[in-house]
Amino acid sequence: MKKSLWILLCAWLVIPVVSAGQTVQPKPVSKKSSSSSAKPAGSASKAADASAKIVYAELSIGELIAEDANRWSDKMSAHAAVSGFVTQVTKENDGDTTIRICENPKIDGMDRARCIVAKCIAKIPCEVPPVGKPITVKGITRYDAKVGTHWWEIHPVEEIEK
Repeated sequence: MKKSLWILLCAWLVIPVVSAGQTVQPKPVSKKSSSSSAKPAGSASKAADASAKIVYAELSIGELIAEDANRWSDKMSAHAAVSGFVTQVTKENDGDTTIRICENPKIDGMDRARCIVAKCIAKIPCEVPPVGKPITVKGITRYDAKVGTHWWEIHPVEEIEK
């Protein structure tokens, strides 16, 4: 009698576990869109279309810099819009454009406490205003921890508002 109760109890516990592995799996969805067969012309229009759907966290340079790169917080976002002043523009050999953006247009050099770096990549080109002019960059936030850098970046820049 005890043996049959023990078997019944074990079977009662095992059945839900075994049947859980036999659940119906959802059918994979094709990544192709059937609603529109026309493709946008050029990479700039693709970037504009993509950025129209993305929600950017509006952060000041100080708010972004104050975040600890090692710990995620509610203020941090993968996509951010950061405003400041253009203090340096450098065109790289690979076609990328590096923009130093600071809280004040008179900051000279890379002040990690008051500046960030924004990078426009060749696949998503951008028009940069001249040095000293205000700018808002929208894109993906990153912390560059390479030796000699250690600063926050928007890389790649997806959109620039002048």
